[in-house]
Amino acid sequence: MEEGGARRRPQGHEFGVLLEGSRNLYVNLSLLVNALYFGGIRGLAPKEVRPRFEAWLERFGLKDRLHAPLASLSRGMQQKAALALALALKPRFLLLDEPTLGLDPVSRREFEGILLELKKEGWGILLTSHDLEVVERVSDRVAFLHRGEVRRQGPTRALLLDWAGEGYRVRLAGPKAEVLLKALGPGWSAEGPEVLFFLGPWEALREALGTLPVEVLEVSRGTPSLEALFLHLFGEASPFPSA
Repeated sequence: MEEGGARRRPQGHEFGVLLEGSRNLYVNLSLLVNALYFGGIRGLAPKEVRPRFEAWLERFGLKDRLHAPLASLSRGMQQKAALALALALKPRFLLLDEPTLGLDPVSRREFEGILLELKKEGWGILLTSHDLEVVERVSDRVAFLHRGEVRRQGPTRALLLDWAGEGYRVRLAGPKAEVLLKALGPGWSAEGPEVLFFLGPWEALREALGTLPVEVLEVSRGTPSLEALFLHLFGEASPFPSA
């Protein structure tokens, strides 16, 4: 990190960490006891930790669970409580390991919203995840790691544009993307049961649309998803250009 024109390596106490699987907190202790214990390990007095922790819990809608044991909370609540504690310990950066793993769709979207808010406020966040939909929605930059080697990295949208360019996303009226993919030519991929992506000229797409045996609800310009790039980089068959 840079300070006053000089660069230095961040110290351990400057990181707030959220581990996969709610391993940040003791499940049989209350949220408050957890906060005071881990704050003490950091050398922070209870009068410093408690008000900050309570403020973050209130922001995340968990203020009424201050004295509840972690085990009594849902998985999504546990993740928010762990994040509240990480933030209460005055870090400079956040390291988040698979923070949305195991969350239901509502909790996942809520957690995404929290990350986007923190990003706007200037928090430095390093997120590791296999949930590429979440990564694509919240990240400014992305890096793909394979066996300790960085395979691709850069600003998220620029990385996709540089790798594949823009194409067309086709939303179908039914979950037939995978079935149709087998009959379509090069340039097509599936981005879900109801979404196809075509990387090629508009004239070719227009011709293909007339042959699809399913109603097309929407066609829009865009880039391939991070998931498509992931599959391309790590050995799956891909209709897109070689890296």
